Amino acid sequence: MPTPPESSASPATPFWQLFAIFILVGVCVFLLDGAPGASFAADVDDIARKLQIRDLLRDGQWHDPTWPFLAMPEPYYSPWSRLVDAPYVLVTWALSPFTGTETAFGLSRLIVPVLWFGVYAVLAVRIMQRLTPYGLTALSVGIAALCAFLAIAEFHPGRIDHHNVQLVLMLALCLGLVSPHRHAGVLIGLASFLSVAIGLECTPFVAIAIVGLGLVAAWTGEANHVRRLTATGLTLSIITLPLSLMLIGSAAAGQVQCDALSAPWILALSAGGLVIALAPRLWRLDAFAHPAARLASLAVPGALLLALLWVAFPLCHHGPLYMIDPIAKEYWFSRIFQEHNILEHYAEGGLVPVIFAPVAFIGILLATWLWARPQTAGSMLVFVMAVGALCLTLVQGRNFRFAAALAPLFLPAVIQAYARVESLRTRLIPVIAPLIVSLAIIGLIKRTETQLDPITFMEGDACVDADISVLDTAPPGIVMAPSGLSFRLAEHAEASGRLHPVASLPFHRAAPSISKVARTFILTDPDQRREALAPFDYVAVCRINVDLDRSVAPIYAALVSGEDWPGLVDVETDTASRFRLLRIDHEALR
Repeated sequence: MPTPPESSASPATPFWQLFAIFILVGVCVFLLDGAPGASFAADVDDIARKLQIRDLLRDGQWHDPTWPFLAMPEPYYSPWSRLVDAPYVLVTWALSPFTGTETAFGLSRLIVPVLWFGVYAVLAVRIMQRLTPYGLTALSVGIAALCAFLAIAEFHPGRIDHHNVQLVLMLALCLGLVSPHRHAGVLIGLASFLSVAIGLECTPFVAIAIVGLGLVAAWTGEANHVRRLTATGLTLSIITLPLSLMLIGSAAAGQVQCDALSAPWILALSAGGLVIALAPRLWRLDAFAHPAARLASLAVPGALLLALLWVAFPLCHHGPLYMIDPIAKEYWFSRIFQEHNILEHYAEGGLVPVIFAPVAFIGILLATWLWARPQTAGSMLVFVMAVGALCLTLVQGRNFRFAAALAPLFLPAVIQAYARVESLRTRLIPVIAPLIVSLAIIGLIKRTETQLDPITFMEGDACVDADISVLDTAPPGIVMAPSGLSFRLAEHAEASGRLHPVASLPFHRAAPSISKVARTFILTDPDQRREALAPFDYVAVCRINVDLDRSVAPIYAALVSGEDWPGLVDVETDTASRFRLLRIDHEALR
């Protein structure tokens, strides 16, 4: 990192002031995003995570990942890590003697995300200090925090999904890359394992960091890089198995679950860690004096490990979403905005900030490369991670939060370097490039509003504040319902003794039951409908005063209009509630 010239040297802004500015901007983002517990960015994951934690508080079964409020009819095994659940449980236990368990749990959902944001702010400021040559200013930190608003929104009180923890771990990984501390590799290894344990979205960034670190260490042979690589590998090889057993238990650790921490990932992380920990031991020999030999010492066993994983776990050849069949893909997965690229997202009427904030990140990263190019191997790896996050965001919207966390880290260095850029062309490129991209998107892509077809109505909950007390007297049984209503019913099932679990919720492991919902409400084949409903006891919908297209979802359109359907019998007919619970007469169903 360059040394500031004597004339430009100025007292460094104290860390606490920089931290306070970052926190202040974050609070402003929270206020703009909505009241505590009512974030505009909240999604179905927050609801399901709440139910998962409540189930853990109820039965204390740490290694039981089943959701008792969901029956497909086979049990649903959640891939979500208990590591995310733990802080909410601990805060609830701490507060419950004073407030009662339910109130304490409600408070924990407001408190824990904010605590995670404090950790995120500390890490972000520390990284910016390492990326900015001549010292941070409060103004530049404030601007960087403001540009990271899409990431900061993940820490809004009430946002209890796992993405905020992933962002913290990504920044911990980045700090390990740029920190001069002799044990920084331990932080890299720990953050890498925990990132994979929580969710696979961060796997590309972990791969960039570890592979990049190996390339740098092998090519340069410098002691600090070798030490960092060795510490990373030792940490992964030592902690992966015991922490996996602690998080998921021995039974799950021996299973093949391609979408979550299990045998394939445990083997990959522990054996991969062993490779990168032991290979540098060979570099002391004369035979490994050349960079090519050092690279081969990493590449050959690494390739053998990948081949072993490929042969040992053929199920994973199809990726982590192999369970999504064509019906679930057509009527559910393909309709999720965040699974589309940025052009599709714009064309389908998606959120403007999610579309154009990544375009602005193009300018930030261009300016970084042209004006303030990273000067150390660690900062270059963080830059590559930011570029990777941006590329992934452009092709799949779900990655926007990672680009929003990583790209703004370079803004203070860019702001600082601006005055030293002499070429007008070099100054204009980072401004003109995103402007051209934005104009091209607006001018060439026709933007349409979301069409409100029957499937769209199925995704919403028309029974908000409706009386669903008929469930309290109906005999126990599994309820088939549209996805939007299913969350309300799942919450009721969890609160009322799990007597009426729902048949489906919109998560990838529930794809088989999502297909059953589609065959029930949307498709017209009566044989497929009978087969889909065979394992279940009830159908539930909400009446709506909308004339729906009967050709798209005939049975759904009929039921929400208050009409009858052969084989479906109202459990309670004398009610003014919009909620309809219908018993399935399997013999009469058509």
